[in-house]
Amino acid sequence: MVVLLSALASLLLAADAVARPSVPSHGPGAKRGVRAPVHRYVPSNNLVSRDTGAVQHIWNGGGWILPVLIGGQQVFLNVDTGSSDLWAASTLMPKDQQITVTRGSVYNPNISSTSREVDGYTYGLAYADGSGSSGPVYRDTVNIGGAIVPNFPLGVCDDLRYGDGSDGTRDTAGPVGLGFGKLNSIRPNSQCTFMECLEPYVPEPVFGTAFKLNNTGFINFGYSDSEAFTGPITEVPAANTSSGNEGQWMALGVKFGSGGNLFDTDPLDMDFDSGTASLSVSSDIAAAYWALVEGADDSSGSWEYPCGTELPDLDFVFSNVTHGPSTVTIPGQNLKNGDDTTGMCGTWMNVVDGRGNAGVPFYVSKYIVWNQARPSMSFADQIN
Repeated sequence: MVVLLSALASLLLAADAVARPSVPSHGPGAKRGVRAPVHRYVPSNNLVSRDTGAVQHIWNGGGWILPVLIGGQQVFLNVDTGSSDLWAASTLMPKDQQITVTRGSVYNPNISSTSREVDGYTYGLAYADGSGSSGPVYRDTVNIGGAIVPNFPLGVCDDLRYGDGSDGTRDTAGPVGLGFGKLNSIRPNSQCTFMECLEPYVPEPVFGTAFKLNNTGFINFGYSDSEAFTGPITEVPAANTSSGNEGQWMALGVKFGSGGNLFDTDPLDMDFDSGTASLSVSSDIAAAYWALVEGADDSSGSWEYPCGTELPDLDFVFSNVTHGPSTVTIPGQNLKNGDDTTGMCGTWMNVVDGRGNAGVPFYVSKYIVWNQARPSMSFADQIN
């Protein structure tokens, strides 16, 4: 989820600047879907003293990364369905910023034979933790596991900022934003996301994700993989045009329960943002769930439970379902944070005001089809 540094503009592509890439002529039957591996990472969010090199390790969850070729150069980017930019840390940044990217290399537009700066175009993003990224816009060929977009408009970072003005590190060179182009931060005219730019090259305007806690997960572009899931599949509209939610993968009015019994709580609008680790719900929903767990307690400000306890499954009950059952269940064990067997254990459930977020506990058990044309999201149990 991002806050744009400049006001939102409509999704207009300037013909004399960054145009939607044209479809190359590869002959009949050229369109094909592509599967790319994604890897689980636990970001360190290290705070680094530039004077001494001392590192303070602060663990803050996790996400999934992809090896991406930009102009033939490999960088590692995180998969982010909650934002709409593909930007990369680069050699345009000062040296002391370049060394804060701890995984892989940064992008060098000056050595790419296919890169071109777009005059007058910039991007700028500020994230919820106070960090930010900004710089010029280039066009270059982007290749994710064989899903290739030539002349893709990407942000090339020349200024990387960390929260609260602190020094820091990044575990990736940037994100692959897979939200909707309405939230793309490129100005003066926002641009298509990677998936939107890819649409002319693939059979369907969809991507699928099978995120896992190990390194066997994947993302597929252009098709839904019938061999990646089992059982019924539930399709719900993505409320990407509702007031205040423009450009987001969001489901409106989600109810919660357990064991087929609904909680007596208000429904909650839920983001499906792969850049956020924890399942985030209202305080009432959290209280209703943890009331089912003997010894669970929130006196420390967040919910804890006696380690070793078997946690009940959690039901998501969707409204406005267009296909399949309305209830999608995640295993209670997905809410466990750690493997301790004694004492009190933390959880992957956070309490928030406002809308919630599905988080890692949901993503690691479901194969998700993200359909940009309808738009909609479909959920089914992963095949392990």
